[in-house]
Amino acid sequence: MGRFLIFLSIIISLLGTSCKTLSPTVMFETDKNFEYKTFSSTPKITILQPYDQIQILMSTNNGNTLLESALGQDRNLITSTSQSGISYLIRQDSTVKIPTLGLVKLGGISKDSAEVYLEKELSKYYQDPYIKITITNRNVILFFEEGTQGTEVGIPEEGITLLEAIAQVGGLTPNSKAYKIKLIRGDNKNPEVYNFNISSLEEFKKANFILQANDIIYVDSRPRYVTKVISEIQPYLVLMSTSVLVYSIFTR
Repeated sequence: MGRFLIFLSIIISLLGTSCKTLSPTVMFETDKNFEYKTFSSTPKITILQPYDQIQILMSTNNGNTLLESALGQDRNLITSTSQSGISYLIRQDSTVKIPTLGLVKLGGISKDSAEVYLEKELSKYYQDPYIKITITNRNVILFFEEGTQGTEVGIPEEGITLLEAIAQVGGLTPNSKAYKIKLIRGDNKNPEVYNFNISSLEEFKKANFILQANDIIYVDSRPRYVTKVISEIQPYLVLMSTSVLVYSIFTR
């Protein structure tokens, strides 16, 4: 009877603890009355930013040189080319140091505009230059299982949707709430927070949009209080059993 009372008191004390004690890894919590931002998908315009790692591929004759170098012997079969461009880092002041041109300001303008601008400037030195810019270091971050699982997913040239990003990391976990997926976007000091529901087809249509660089996706999970309580009381049970065993040995 005494051991039962001790066990019961441990259970009650643990149940009385806060959710933060049982779930210390939970991230990005919001109040019940928190008002999420109304999401509106915008056309995909890729703006170059400071610290973007970009790859610039340059050719002449409007790119015909690249095409010719990629042709097979019969000139009808296109094969892979080793010309992958040169990698540059956009500096904090939005400039890039490019051979022939020197410091050029590319940060703050769209990728397409940057390609047109470089083609125009390089046309002073080369015949019909062709420029292709690729951003190589843009990612989104996904968190699952109360923040204990996190994965960084790269954004390909054609972009990536919310569903595609989740699929790339293996899909939702058994404890994930498909109806409560938070998107955190923008300045970390004052971020915009959106909530998406992909549990039904009708709601999923609203979530079929292209993610932006540095977006954070946090998938809420079901709290596993029973499992956590058992995990918390296990050391106490072991200690209690050991104490009872030692006591019984010395009181024989």
